[in-house]
Amino acid sequence: MNYKYVTRFSADMYRYKAKKTRKWKNLSGRRVLFITENRKICDSQIYPFYFYNNEISRLFGPTEFREINIDLFERYYTLGEMGGADIVFFQPCFNKDHKLIVALLSQIRDANPTAKVIFLDSFAPLDLRFADLASPLIDFYIKKHVFQERGIYSQSTHGDTNLVEYYNDLYGLPQDDVVKFNIPDNFMEKLVVGPSFFTSRQMLPVLTANPSSPKFAKKNDVHARLGATGTGWYQKMREHALLACTQFKANSIVTSAAVSNSNYMKELRSSRICFSPFGYGEVCWRDYEAIMCGALLIKPDMSHIETNPNIFIPFETYIPVAWDFSDLAEKVNYYLEHEDEREKITRAAYDVLYDYIQDNGFVKQFSMLLTS
Repeated sequence: MNYKYVTRFSADMYRYKAKKTRKWKNLSGRRVLFITENRKICDSQIYPFYFYNNEISRLFGPTEFREINIDLFERYYTLGEMGGADIVFFQPCFNKDHKLIVALLSQIRDANPTAKVIFLDSFAPLDLRFADLASPLIDFYIKKHVFQERGIYSQSTHGDTNLVEYYNDLYGLPQDDVVKFNIPDNFMEKLVVGPSFFTSRQMLPVLTANPSSPKFAKKNDVHARLGATGTGWYQKMREHALLACTQFKANSIVTSAAVSNSNYMKELRSSRICFSPFGYGEVCWRDYEAIMCGALLIKPDMSHIETNPNIFIPFETYIPVAWDFSDLAEKVNYYLEHEDEREKITRAAYDVLYDYIQDNGFVKQFSMLLTS
């Protein structure tokens, strides 16, 4: 077995043990405490630590993990039980009460006065709404994707994200109130851009084990199974996206109603192109699933995004389209007719993820956080 990672089963066992114990067993090694939300979108930030357990211990010395669900932490754990850590990763959900977040961070600091405290922001949109309240109590703040131009964070928007403002304006919907999240002066020094959804339990082991995307018969021309219900602007945007799909010169288009995850992935593996409009944030699970399945990713322009590793290199790893979908049909129709170009781009996108894994990217990316 490659020392860099463990099997999915071993990672699951490490995590099971980390969740079961309420006391540190190894008093001489590095002790890492995770306080986490039990949600899929949050889980992808935690799973790779267990997957790379062996490599972390090899590079940084014996490392013990403990994990506490944030709701149990809030209700049942004493200062003694939450103490003794060298590093604490704190991961609240985006809708957690802000006063409660401050109270819990204060308890963590009281129980672990010398520990490095790291805030994990799993929220899909690009905003930094927790920056002001968390900054005085943390050492680092991890976000899966951010604005390339950091100066944008000093600007206000109508609504709490840039997407709310853009699509409300595009569809003539009433604009939300102006929102501006305060960013402390020293906060950007604490900001770390971490990997996104592909470090999940469902994707990381598969990508690690396969040097290239597995070959599947491509029965579908375009995969665009898009949920079209939600908040006003979101629903309008998704309905617009589905309408734009009717202009494709495709023999087989997968759209509309929801299916099971297993059927969804089968469809994606069988598709030449995946159209992935924005969700409530720009980056979506579908972006990485498409690349893993060997489907060409076509998506609204991501040139304003920074994420690591970068799978959004225009016309090299994905195909950008206008946010109003005005050139979507043109781009889809072109790549349906140019199979060699499509395959070259899908291979390059897969290589970005695989090379990151082979280069020990996750551990390197977090090395400064894992040294206590």
